[in-house]
Amino acid sequence: MFNRRKNENTDSRSRSDHPERQPFIESLPVKDVEQNPKPLSATAKPTIEEETERKIPSKKCSNFYIACRTNNIEEVKKLLKTITLEQIDQLEPNGSTALHAACYHGHSEIVKLLLDEGADRSIHNKHQFLPFDEAKNDEIKQLFFRIPNNNRLVSSTGAIEWELIDDDVSDKAAEERQYIKYLYDNTTGVTTLLKMFEKIENNYINRVLINFKGIENIKLFFRKATEEQDPRWIIKAYTAETDFYKALNTEIACGATKAQNERRYIIALLYHHPILDQLAFIGNAYRVVKINSDDLAKYQVDCSLMTKSFLSTSIDEKIAAWFLCQQEVTSMQNNNHEERVKVDGTIIKSWIMCKYIIKHHRTALHIENISQYTSEGEILIMPYTVFKINKIKKVKPSYLPDGQLITEIQLEESH
Repeated sequence: MFNRRKNENTDSRSRSDHPERQPFIESLPVKDVEQNPKPLSATAKPTIEEETERKIPSKKCSNFYIACRTNNIEEVKKLLKTITLEQIDQLEPNGSTALHAACYHGHSEIVKLLLDEGADRSIHNKHQFLPFDEAKNDEIKQLFFRIPNNNRLVSSTGAIEWELIDDDVSDKAAEERQYIKYLYDNTTGVTTLLKMFEKIENNYINRVLINFKGIENIKLFFRKATEEQDPRWIIKAYTAETDFYKALNTEIACGATKAQNERRYIIALLYHHPILDQLAFIGNAYRVVKINSDDLAKYQVDCSLMTKSFLSTSIDEKIAAWFLCQQEVTSMQNNNHEERVKVDGTIIKSWIMCKYIIKHHRTALHIENISQYTSEGEILIMPYTVFKINKIKKVKPSYLPDGQLITEIQLEESH
């Protein structure tokens, strides 16, 4: 978990021109620093370097940035009461952010303050490194990890919530995908691409979603998405640890009618917007599920299933396993580690490691570098994707204690 990204970021901290190794420019008040990035067109594919460059203000470093860099905890607390999330996240003239600075210099208390406030974890500095990559030590990296019981890569609800097993699943999936494609292709008609973003923000985010913790972060992400016409802000919102992704997935899976078109617009943008082509993923992805024995019986070799909503997986099996272990540890600490069994001794709930073999372009997106939790190596599988089970087996993985068995299910994307 700590070192998975280390190989690709080995020179992050050692560069002589690193912004955190240079003297910072004396500051102006944080309110005087502006960011006015130009909107992205539907077909534009700017590099990360170009995007970072266009967002760096041509002014001096803010008081807030300096306080974070110099570990002035009291000043940071004071400023956090008066500044906005955009001001917290702004790129400074040296190409760094307050969160990058606190991570680089090992100021753990300030890092925690910024993360608790909702600082954007997925902003790249001028050398294209994320705050997590800049962390001075593992203590800092640990602050970026999600609470185990809240992880999207692990489902422990005891039911197959997001997947539909059915003989006609291929036809159902094709119908849904065709309609989603029609919605996106129609952006040249009545509902333009900008209108699509506006309707999502105004009719769904601002009117339908309940007032959960972190909703202001979600509103900010969607405002940015509309301003820049950039669906990557939607991914940022989805990966934030709020109830947004839970609400979105539940409503899509259950077919909720209120703001249904707006949710379909979200799916259409993530499925078809060309700016996300660079994130298209083909390969293996992993997800852990804890389900009861009756639901497990529904998984049979050669049967097909359809994802009913977005499905979060990891590019690294070890990460999915790590979260499984963390859930078990948490359960034991809460004295919930006794396995519940039926009268005949059958364990009611079992852990399943699902291996998804993704074969087609834009079925899934590798969102690691724009996720709020980059360490998870997230692969986001699109709704209405059909998989066929081609292997089920019991194994004794090294990551589970006492020779515990786990069921591994291999699912291959259908044509």
